[in-house]
Amino acid sequence: MGTRTPSRAGSTGPKRAAHRTEAQAKVPDLIAAATPAPGARRAVTGLLLRFISCGLLALSFGLAWRLTLAPPTIGPGSAFAGIFSLLIGFIAGGILWYLHDARRRRQVPDSVSDERLIFSFIVFAVMPFAVLLLIGLVWVVALLVGVA
Repeated sequence: MGTRTPSRAGSTGPKRAAHRTEAQAKVPDLIAAATPAPGARRAVTGLLLRFISCGLLALSFGLAWRLTLAPPTIGPGSAFAGIFSLLIGFIAGGILWYLHDARRRRQVPDSVSDERLIFSFIVFAVMPFAVLLLIGLVWVVALLVGVA
């Protein structure tokens, strides 16, 4: 019960040490291969910055609506107005980022790719507008059902 098996007893020999140093030598190569290129890191950071800035702009539009135009009691109409102001803030941020990219691309054509330009416009301007239309449609249907 307390005796070691022969295969384990000789495992600390030079063969095992060579395998360990070989594995340790591969680790920096693995890290280097897994690390994204600087351009890819910058693209991810830029995308995160877009989400954050559009979200902050949307929240500021919503807060401005709530502190200025919103009635004391929120009803169906005013709820839609609040959602509208939030989404308009996000759409405005998306359009501003798109204009920023288009202006930058006009100055230096290689600085902004076609994919990034189209992606920014679709994700930050078109999709929030589609959500706004869908919410408006649901709101109108809810009003029609409530009246009937």
